[in-house]
Amino acid sequence: MNRLTSLDEVRERVWRRLSKAADKPGHPLRLLTFGTVAADTPQLRTVVLREAVPAARRLAFHSDRRSQKIEHIRTNNRASWLGWDPETGEQVRLRGAATVHRDDEGADAMWREEAPRSLDVYRRTAVPGTPLDAPDDALPAAVKDAPITRADVAEGRTHFAVVRTIIDEIGWLHLHADGHYRARFTYDADAAAFEGTWIVP
Repeated sequence: MNRLTSLDEVRERVWRRLSKAADKPGHPLRLLTFGTVAADTPQLRTVVLREAVPAARRLAFHSDRRSQKIEHIRTNNRASWLGWDPETGEQVRLRGAATVHRDDEGADAMWREEAPRSLDVYRRTAVPGTPLDAPDDALPAAVKDAPITRADVAEGRTHFAVVRTIIDEIGWLHLHADGHYRARFTYDADAAAFEGTWIVP
């Protein structure tokens, strides 16, 4: 990958790649680390990026509404995202305010759009993190046999939630053979735009 010399190009590239990742399984930015804070301790987990809307500065994934991350957001809505592409040597860090959507239009839309195979985990009756005597996914038999239908996963809607983050800071790092370099973008509400600067990597 060539070195980029324009901050606008970097910012546009970050959002373009995130948008593509949200629609393309296997994209290097499809699986991202999502961070919350609980009792002053960072909490990290991998999530599947399901939505990236540059115009709204929004990233989203879906989650079990009974999971700990949902409670973390309720207590402290500041959240971070981290992605790494080993092929291009790019790291992307994003920060913003997270919200949980359970039964609104956004959650309904994502539930309708997702394939049943992506929704089977919400049929679990056990809360995520529940101790088990042996390794098990705790899924009912109805969602273990292919093909899984929308009717098979319908009961899971009560456990489904969408987590959205409105991004207000973007960090971008490029590890390059000719020298590593880094950019930071901060959203300026008055200007309704991201302001960028190059910073020391």
